[in-house]
Amino acid sequence: MIKLFLNRSIKTKIVWINVVISLIPLLLLALIFYKTSTQLLEKTMVRNADQNAGYLSEYLNKYFNSFSYSALQVYGFKSIMNLMENGSDYNNADIINVRDSLSNYYRLLQSQNEDVIKIMIYGKKNKLEESWSKADTYDAIQLGNGVPHSDELLDLPFQHTFMTTYQDAKLDRSFFVYGVTIYDPFYRNKIGTVLFFVQSRDLKKRLESYNRSPNVIVLQNSQAETFYQTSSIYEEQIKKYSVPEFPVSKVKHELNFNDKHDLLIDTSYLDHGNVQLNIVYPNTELDKNRKYILDITLLALFVVISFIYLFSLMSQQFITKPIHRLGHMMKVVRNGDFSVSLKVNDWHDDISELSRNFNFMTRKIRDLIESEYEMKLRNKEAQIIALQTQINPHFLYNTLQTIGGKAVLNGDYEIHEMCSALGDMFRYSFYEGNKESTLSLELLHVNNYLFIQKIRFEELLQAEIDVAEELMGCQTIRFVLQPIVENAIVHALGKTLTTQLHIRLSARKQDGSILIAVQDDGPGIEPQELIALQHMLKIRSPLEYSGISMGMKNVNERLKMVYGSAFGIEIESARGQGTTVFITIPYEKRGTRHV
Repeated sequence: MIKLFLNRSIKTKIVWINVVISLIPLLLLALIFYKTSTQLLEKTMVRNADQNAGYLSEYLNKYFNSFSYSALQVYGFKSIMNLMENGSDYNNADIINVRDSLSNYYRLLQSQNEDVIKIMIYGKKNKLEESWSKADTYDAIQLGNGVPHSDELLDLPFQHTFMTTYQDAKLDRSFFVYGVTIYDPFYRNKIGTVLFFVQSRDLKKRLESYNRSPNVIVLQNSQAETFYQTSSIYEEQIKKYSVPEFPVSKVKHELNFNDKHDLLIDTSYLDHGNVQLNIVYPNTELDKNRKYILDITLLALFVVISFIYLFSLMSQQFITKPIHRLGHMMKVVRNGDFSVSLKVNDWHDDISELSRNFNFMTRKIRDLIESEYEMKLRNKEAQIIALQTQINPHFLYNTLQTIGGKAVLNGDYEIHEMCSALGDMFRYSFYEGNKESTLSLELLHVNNYLFIQKIRFEELLQAEIDVAEELMGCQTIRFVLQPIVENAIVHALGKTLTTQLHIRLSARKQDGSILIAVQDDGPGIEPQELIALQHMLKIRSPLEYSGISMGMKNVNERLKMVYGSAFGIEIESARGQGTTVFITIPYEKRGTRHV
């Protein structure tokens, strides 16, 4: 896979790298956005469900408590309490008061809960002592006719209630039964039991007035029996009734997601913990919103990635086009054409810098080729000129020796020495061997030249040479020092009031090079002339050599052509303070180079 990627073009690499690098943070952001959005939706759903469950549980708690309060109001009717505890005695003169109390009690209960259709009052011994029906039809309702837990309803523990629903076979209707056992509040002795009957459809209306589909309401009694539910589809998700912790008033309802996170289930306790209410909130809307958010996230991710891909495809041209041009130019250079160059903009990016370096490289190679060609031409010209001017060196040597010999015979030894010095200079000039020499041979050539000039100018010329022995064997090209010394004599001798000219030649090693100084105490150079001379030395001259007289510019250009631009001649001069010419050559000996 990596090898396949590496073999692709730079255009493909740039596009895919941009896409991949952008894709990682975008996926992370998309995941964070999706998680955050779904969590926000879940929190909103939990908040709404919590409010709905709070309202419904509070309403149902009041509704069921109304039955308990209605049953406990029997404590306010002494005759009814006696009826329950002692049974009915129709021979008792107080029977009329009992009837009036019962009538008032029934009217009170009807005003408090209009859903009650039948009330049954049982005595201490579980005997039906009195009953009331809202209509004659409900007189057929009997405790034993299919009512579950009939016996348990009449003997409930202290402060316990029980409720259930059943289908009455005679009336073919479903009823809700609520039972409360009445105890002596001080001694907790059973006095009797009060049962309330409500049609299941009336209970359903009250429950569904606070409920909306597809929410499901489930009610369980203290026997963990479901006596009412709007649907049985989530029956397995509902926890069975468990005795709550006391006091029940401090037990808060619980609202939790199931394991699959597709249902939100609320659990609360009603009627002093005798009823467990469960409300199931399916996450159908949440699932739709999750899917919608996921679709939006994926769509946005696709759009952004597509935009990045197209943008990368267009922007890579600014990178690949210059590289393609550079590659094309390199092929041209490889074929031997060094005259090509790239157009460079004014930017300072890497591609522009690479183009500048390419242009510099081709220009440098072109200059080197031209320099090498020019050097070969100049060497060839020097050889031709030397051949033209060389009139049999042996004849010149023999003539000078003859003149010297005659001078010795005549006792004029000075002429002999001049002839000997001039002969050495000729041999050094006409030597056809290696073009390079040594610093010691150059100094010997200068000494011969100064010897002849001193004989000519006598006391007007004084010279001093100060060069360490360790530098004598260093290599250099020929005719570097003598033209500079000659230039000093020609332009400085006789130009001062003292008339005498002092020339000092010194050399020292400096940073891997040899710095040679030729200093005179002549009149110096005018500032404008000095500037012009320095400028002339910096510019390479296209002119060929003229004769064998090698001037200062000639020496400078030969040094730069042979050793490089870091070497050559520099001039310092001040009017009335003389002139110093600095010659820089590499420090190298035979077999060793320190440049």
